[in-house]
Amino acid sequence: MFFKKDKIKETAKYLLNVAKRIENYRKDVLTKAQSDILFQARMQVQKALTLPRAEAYKSFEDIDRSLKSIGGTIYPLTGLVENAEVFLFAAILALAIRTFFFQPFRIPTNSMWPTYAGMTFELNKGRRNIFEKMKRWMFLGASNFNAQANDSGTLQIPIAQSHDKTGPYGGILYYKVVNGRKFFGLLSCQEREYTFVVGGRHTTLRMPLEFSFDDVVLATLFPKEKSWKEVLDHRPSMRFKQLKINKDGHEDRINYFDTGIQKSTGEDIFNFDILSGDMLFVDRLSYHFSLPKIGDPFVFRTRNIKELRYDDKYYIKRLVGLPGDVLQVENSTLYRNSVPIEGAEAFELNRKQVDQYPGYTNVGLLERDYEVEIPENHYFAMGDNSPYSYDSRSWGFVPNQEVIGRAIFILYPFTRRWGCSK
Repeated sequence: MFFKKDKIKETAKYLLNVAKRIENYRKDVLTKAQSDILFQARMQVQKALTLPRAEAYKSFEDIDRSLKSIGGTIYPLTGLVENAEVFLFAAILALAIRTFFFQPFRIPTNSMWPTYAGMTFELNKGRRNIFEKMKRWMFLGASNFNAQANDSGTLQIPIAQSHDKTGPYGGILYYKVVNGRKFFGLLSCQEREYTFVVGGRHTTLRMPLEFSFDDVVLATLFPKEKSWKEVLDHRPSMRFKQLKINKDGHEDRINYFDTGIQKSTGEDIFNFDILSGDMLFVDRLSYHFSLPKIGDPFVFRTRNIKELRYDDKYYIKRLVGLPGDVLQVENSTLYRNSVPIEGAEAFELNRKQVDQYPGYTNVGLLERDYEVEIPENHYFAMGDNSPYSYDSRSWGFVPNQEVIGRAIFILYPFTRRWGCSK
């Protein structure tokens, strides 16, 4: 008997909610007669709760017919309508959380390594099966990239010349910025396109714009060399030559370096995985109530930084200077107001050059024997991976109005770095 009464109450509650929804959604188009029907339906629901079970259900059927007569597309409810409402509510809720509280960001580069990881790579020997690829994609965000020789002969790689405009990311290898697709082809994006030559035919390979392919080529083709300088300095100049590459009706003249490495048709030139950069949750709320602090891993937008206006993106760096601070670098140590900077573990690790922290380098505004004072309403940002960080030393100060928030949690991928941000 308890369950029967409970079912009656549940049905009554459902009909009252439907009546309320019809009134909220259609009150501007309901006639007076329809409004009266809606009012009577509500009263009838209340009365049905006092009736015996059989009479209550008969009354509910009458109410249902009344609501259908004035409900339009609101009633009767369909699965499509219900799902659309749930999806819309979830989207609004997610947008509100992202806008005012927590926003996810993905780190593309390794300027904050080893505290945070941008896109990194792993060389592959042989081929992984589909299940291994799915597992690595799910847990590490790994995507496979493979290029094979279209001919037999020596491998020649494109080298950027001083006048090549290869974009803000630069590099040793020449590439073109082309339009591509991501997220299963749903979104447009820009990609790097590299062209390699084996024998008399070329092979192209595309990858994310933020990913530097130089280290992959160095590790694959010249594993015994420590740097590209060693590779190029130890080879005679006669191994450089300009080739004409015809693609899609366009002819490019590219400066190539003959590696002397033999490849056969169908043989892998490169086979590697790009591992996803860390995805972070950024606290957008706290900085509305308190000022950023020295040592915070903070996210900011580049649109109002003069040297970065061409590249309206979000950067994450370490906050190292507040308005009025004076900074300088000496002997791999960053000094703030004449004393070694404090406020984050990464500062001490860089000072001591331990645990893969390389120490701070003298470049740009912090050249050797230089110091810089932070102007009012601005901050100074530097990466933990100082030798490879494109930061305030090169492009200047961060306006306070462009600061988004503080990184608080690494939510993906599932590596040893997963957890609270440092």
